Amino acid sequence: MATRTLTAKPIPKTFAELRAAVMVVVVEGRRAIDRAWVESYHEIGRLIYEHLLLKKERAAYGASVYSELAEESGISRRTLYECVQFFRYFPIVRGHAQLSRTHYQLLCQVPDASRREALLRETIKNGWTSDDLRPRVRTTNAVAIALRDRDSRGVAVIPPKIELLQPNRGTPGRHRIIARGEGMAVDLGFKLYWPLAADQARRLGKGDIVRITEDDSLQRVAGASKAELFTYAATLLRVVDGDTLVVELEVSPGVFIEQKLRLRGLDCPELKTSAGKAAKRFVDALVSRATAVVINTSKPDKYDRYLADVFLTTEAAAKGSGEAGEIFLNNHLLENGQAVRKDEWEFGDWEPGLLQ
Repeated sequence: MATRTLTAKPIPKTFAELRAAVMVVVVEGRRAIDRAWVESYHEIGRLIYEHLLLKKERAAYGASVYSELAEESGISRRTLYECVQFFRYFPIVRGHAQLSRTHYQLLCQVPDASRREALLRETIKNGWTSDDLRPRVRTTNAVAIALRDRDSRGVAVIPPKIELLQPNRGTPGRHRIIARGEGMAVDLGFKLYWPLAADQARRLGKGDIVRITEDDSLQRVAGASKAELFTYAATLLRVVDGDTLVVELEVSPGVFIEQKLRLRGLDCPELKTSAGKAAKRFVDALVSRATAVVINTSKPDKYDRYLADVFLTTEAAAKGSGEAGEIFLNNHLLENGQAVRKDEWEFGDWEPGLLQ
């Protein structure tokens, strides 16, 4: 694959010229990265697809190839499947500069070839951005036929389906004892710690899970597990967009903090789009009926962001079936077509310090 060198720019003489020049380089760099992504994923898909055609008489071979290749390459099995699907759907990648990797990812979600081709033509003709294309893909898929498990040549593909999350639902008020400095402390989450008094440190050990009572004493919780930790009763202060909330969390009895959280495992359309506004209205409507909110938090990356599993008890849910009378908001958005799965984040996806 040929590499492309960005054109050298003249030295800017003013700050305005510097800013403009930097932004031009950023745009050119992003386009180059996008094009490299498209070409690389297309070529990976071609290699796997044509290799599997040589082995098509061995029915079980395909499944093992994806697993072994994922382990050896460090590329997830799902991504490898998506590369093959990309090559199958677009055997020849068109050289249209306006088509980004996100365009192709969205178009690959349309299983019907004629509908996919029609969307491709409309995207190029109208210069649609990926945000313009996303709601049209959802509308198209509402009437699309299901994709077969294998194509006509016998190569395994991924059938379109909603990939739901396994909820992380702990118990509010559970905290772990950790070693901190020369002593011991209760880990309240969010880098908040409660140092143990001498008598508490004598009867509690590192790793014990405790609850804090109203009189600030600590009680060991027998049989509790790590899965119960970092879960809080919450008050929803504001819905920023479909996948971002500002909440007030009770980290211990009477102690509250305000925090901006992004929902784990999914991505809603940008708020500036009609689909993004619809996702926000969808969440607003649920939140307005919530009688209780429980949030489990995790921090999976280096950008100091906290992701959340959000559980809403609403008036409708409380009257309906279900053991806990709860709605798992993350999956509810996915099931209703308001979001797509997303597990890998970049810093630019969300600025954690901004309480918008």
